[in-house]
Amino acid sequence: MEQEKRRGEIPLAGSALILSLRSFCSLRSFVLSALGGVLFFSGPHSAEPADLPAPLFVTSYPHGRLTLAGGGDRSLLFVLSKPSGSLFRINPQNGQESLRLKGIPHPEDLAVDTGGRRLLVSLDASRSLWVLPVSSGPPVSMTVGLNPGQIIRTPTGDLYLAARAVHIIYHLNPVTDRPDGWSAMGDIFPLIASDGKGDLWLPLSRGEQVADLSPRTLEIRKIFDIDSCREPSRVIPLSSGGFVVGCRHALLVEGPNGEETARLRLRGPLSRGVRDMALLPGGHRLLVSFQRCKTLNLYHLPDLSRISSFHLSYLPVRLYYFEKWPTLFIVMDDLENDRTRLSAYPLSAFGVPSLSPQIVQKSPPPSPTKLMPRAAPSPSSPRTRS
Repeated sequence: MEQEKRRGEIPLAGSALILSLRSFCSLRSFVLSALGGVLFFSGPHSAEPADLPAPLFVTSYPHGRLTLAGGGDRSLLFVLSKPSGSLFRINPQNGQESLRLKGIPHPEDLAVDTGGRRLLVSLDASRSLWVLPVSSGPPVSMTVGLNPGQIIRTPTGDLYLAARAVHIIYHLNPVTDRPDGWSAMGDIFPLIASDGKGDLWLPLSRGEQVADLSPRTLEIRKIFDIDSCREPSRVIPLSSGGFVVGCRHALLVEGPNGEETARLRLRGPLSRGVRDMALLPGGHRLLVSFQRCKTLNLYHLPDLSRISSFHLSYLPVRLYYFEKWPTLFIVMDDLENDRTRLSAYPLSAFGVPSLSPQIVQKSPPPSPTKLMPRAAPSPSSPRTRS
């Protein structure tokens, strides 16, 4: 709190003055207190949002949930469309479709295993997790917790599954893909993140907390209280040992011991809260999207000073950056046309130097293929341990 005061308060003499400036989805408010003689400000200070350069490609899908998964060799990009019940493999350079799998019932999320050999797809409103060979073969159905949701692959190669209805996290056996360990959180956690050690980081919405879980055993290492940070929706661990968390009314950075190092209050249109965040290569640039706001803000870490702001034609709902890839993928809702669009941008559009030469497709992609998955018998419910 004290650091926020030093960063955001400027002593001035005089009577009360209020000045408000609005620009797209950013709000700058200045209030001069007659008693304390202090100038409070929140929000960015730079110019109006700029337009992003032309994307590498844009693809369009039926309006609704769209999730992505990237393979290890940077030539595998999979797109899962919940409204259409379809899974697509596309070229990450130009968006060209090379594979289509239809007839998936209520798909929720997906992940690719470390070797890029198998796809895992969770099915909403069920107790099922599908395992799909990338090359060929029918899906295998696994019985898991009620309403399986997010599937997480950590840098260490471990896979985890969140069962949203019961607030449970499962560790998936790397050989059988069956749950072999679990932990009950007792709170809502919208999105799970992982750090370089494989620890899991969860924003706990009701308790206004962030939880750090050890890998595989899923034991709680530490619970961080985040004061005045309602409805945390997204947390990203930092290499310094701390984390940045996005909430309804604030962005917050905390150190490894839970000490607050920076806070940015979200006012006006931004006060609807953080929608998603992506930490770009280098660890000092944080890209943030907001609820019902056609703007992306780029912040510097750890002080949360704004670097730039970008205006988009549609509402950005998810930001995907896969480690060591040269591209950022943005999922956007086009409400006027009832479509959901996927756009790809080079990292250089956000001030990040090129990581490597562009991905080279080893062979021309095959013609789009439509496959109908064959139902597989569900095995008995696996045993789990705490």
